[in-house]
Amino acid sequence: MKEALKSSLGWIRRNPLLILLFAVGALVRLWYGGVIPPGLNQDEASVGYDAYAILHYGIDRNGASLPVHLIAWGSGQNALYAYFSMPFIYLFGLNVWSVRAVSMLFGLIGMAAMYGIGRRMFDSRKGVLLALFLTAICPWHIMMSRWGLESNLFPTLALLAVYFLLLGLEKPKWLYGSTIMLALSLYAYGTAYFFVPVFTVAAATYLWATKRVKPAILLLQAALLAVLSLPILLFLYINKAGKEAIVTPFFTIPKLTVPRVEQVSALFSDGLAEGIALRANKLLELLLSQDDGLPWNAIPDYGYIYPLGIPFIAIGIGVVAAKMFKNKSAPHAIVCLWFAAALLMALIMDINMNRINVIFYPILLLGSAGLVWFGEWIRDSLKIVLPAFVMLFALFGWHYFTKYPDEIGPTFYESFGEAVRYASGETDGPIAVTGAVNMPYIYVLFYERVDPRSFVDTVTYSNPGAPFQQVRSFGRYTFGDAAPVRGRAAAYVLHNSELPPAAILEGYEIRRFKNFSVLTEKASNSL
Repeated sequence: MKEALKSSLGWIRRNPLLILLFAVGALVRLWYGGVIPPGLNQDEASVGYDAYAILHYGIDRNGASLPVHLIAWGSGQNALYAYFSMPFIYLFGLNVWSVRAVSMLFGLIGMAAMYGIGRRMFDSRKGVLLALFLTAICPWHIMMSRWGLESNLFPTLALLAVYFLLLGLEKPKWLYGSTIMLALSLYAYGTAYFFVPVFTVAAATYLWATKRVKPAILLLQAALLAVLSLPILLFLYINKAGKEAIVTPFFTIPKLTVPRVEQVSALFSDGLAEGIALRANKLLELLLSQDDGLPWNAIPDYGYIYPLGIPFIAIGIGVVAAKMFKNKSAPHAIVCLWFAAALLMALIMDINMNRINVIFYPILLLGSAGLVWFGEWIRDSLKIVLPAFVMLFALFGWHYFTKYPDEIGPTFYESFGEAVRYASGETDGPIAVTGAVNMPYIYVLFYERVDPRSFVDTVTYSNPGAPFQQVRSFGRYTFGDAAPVRGRAAAYVLHNSELPPAAILEGYEIRRFKNFSVLTEKASNSL
């Protein structure tokens, strides 16, 4: 024990810059983790509530017991994030922080794995530090790590799969870790249904052709992947073929109203070959502009890797390809295959940064390779480039922690949860809730921690069977039309823009929050 402590302290003394980079990266990912972004996205509320419901009641809000894929709105939501969230929800209760904790944790894991891959890609210590540096200050990675979208798991699971694969070239037992990560990613996000088989076949073919892994070991990994993937393959089959849900003592394979993967992907459609050129053009536009117009994915002036990063990515593509072909470098070849599989995946997607998120880790590695080459070929160039990146990072951090909360707050329905809790606590009577929120019912379920059995028994939908089923009412809550009418409801939750004229408000007590208000009838009017 004493020797281990001495060795650890020695390693810390030898690696102060490495520790500083990781500490800065951790700070910017964890600071105000449950507060910024303010409010809560409807997908966060959905995966958080279903995790809570399964943890405490054994069923999700649609009544499915231990589902391998959540039914959610009707057209589905990936389930892995919910299961990973359960320890945090169990320990800290259902709240914004506990739902985002998995993303924050995976942000830290992602930085560590990038360091591990960098050690195998780059001969110099400088290259390893640059890989961690770019990851630590990367706007895409920081923003992804700070909110609980279930698809945020996928790129880091793919990263871990690649890391364990590279370790497996040194010690074959690590290949099991790579296979498990690839299998888990199928439960993390629908785009993995394309990426995982394409990348797996490409990587296995490369490893077999270069004789880096024995065929028997590759076959064993393929068998393991097939077994671990079986539940999600059955899920895809019953939803594509229109079969009924499969219920077992261990899990449920649910039937969705409409499989959402078919809505955003041409993979399962007859028009796969159509529109590839259009998607390629859109992909190029997104990668160069570094913005998809969605405020939770990028801040326009900073993009996913800052405008300064683009030329180094371009250089890195050439450098990594040269290392793969001329030097026969396995790490560089694997990264190239990863990048190529992600590019192919993007050609069948309705593109935004969430849907192609698996491409950004290899982009960071390509950018790191470009920086290393640039520093070697132009003397002292990094003394100018790195401070420029640091300055951009500082400006991004200042914007994110000062201006961004006001920019994203309305999109994440900031203060809606406060209004729901206040209204629910003020009365035992009926509550009318505004429709000026995307899926307002999920926030009631989340903040009031409603028993899912009660929801299943009382819910009515305005469009049952639709891809996104709109809840008209459940229990004492109604949704949509929340215009105050005397005697209709005991409380009304409204967006501040929906507040009625002063003459009507005179009959109500008003509790104002930042973006929402609660109206309750004055005692004299309710008698």
